[in-house]
Amino acid sequence: MSEKVFISYSHQEGEWVTDRLEPVLTASGVEVLIDTKRFRAGYAVIGEMDATQEAADRSVLVLSPAYLKSDYCCHEMKRAIARDPKLQAGRTLTVVRGDVAVPDELAKSLYIDLIDDGNPKPWGLLLDGCQGDLGTAAPAWLEARDQVRRFLERGDSVNFLITGNPAWRKLLDHLRDTVVPDLRDVDLDAGRTAHRRALVETILEVIGSPQAVADGDDLVVLDRSLSSRSRTWLAFLHFDQAAYLEKPRVKFFAALRDLIMTQKKLVALFHSRRPFADLLPRDHPLSHVDVKTVKLSGHP
Repeated sequence: MSEKVFISYSHQEGEWVTDRLEPVLTASGVEVLIDTKRFRAGYAVIGEMDATQEAADRSVLVLSPAYLKSDYCCHEMKRAIARDPKLQAGRTLTVVRGDVAVPDELAKSLYIDLIDDGNPKPWGLLLDGCQGDLGTAAPAWLEARDQVRRFLERGDSVNFLITGNPAWRKLLDHLRDTVVPDLRDVDLDAGRTAHRRALVETILEVIGSPQAVADGDDLVVLDRSLSSRSRTWLAFLHFDQAAYLEKPRVKFFAALRDLIMTQKKLVALFHSRRPFADLLPRDHPLSHVDVKTVKLSGHP
């Protein structure tokens, strides 16, 4: 089972916590318990704080000047220390996010300096303490996330190029949860996508327009369905398979190019382990698509 980690923080650090700390922990396999997702309306705040913290295996205390001035935060800090007063069980992890004097009760432990969160070593200490694993350095994961997010929000198609075993699926899940809720997966490794008509039917199904299509009419139906929408986001997983596809799919990719480049109705994310340009011959329809490359490498 995954570790349950309670995050205690001042809302002045809320943007950093929800945009960087929480996504990293979640992607590493940790179950994050946080007020924005766990507290219930209509219940006493202190009671919700205590119940949520009690359900956690560990507490991550995000110390900042505002944190130490907050009665609520200090209450959570005292409860965390009380669960492991000698700091020998690793149940309290201290993250420093500002120029603060670490309280004496916590000073005996190794605190984690994330004032500069571009340094991978403190992130590594935090993930080790929470028993999480991103498969890559946290700053690299966040940088790839930020690049993919920026391109997709801008309407640019992306080649999400993966090496090793970083938590790339969790990155896509995070983007769905935050900025691109309509991003849908089409897995080219799946047997159901082996033939063009079945591939088109899969796309129609994942965008919420399931229907059977006849051979020869499939691309007409696909174009009509996607053209009628304001915009569609599709993640083509394991796009490396495109190098081995049957010839009838050439017209399928020509249809994709038209939807991406001409009609501006489709934004595609091509997940692969080889560069997009290396997968396609020069005369391939998709070789003329403007695709931004974002790389994410796992640990050596």
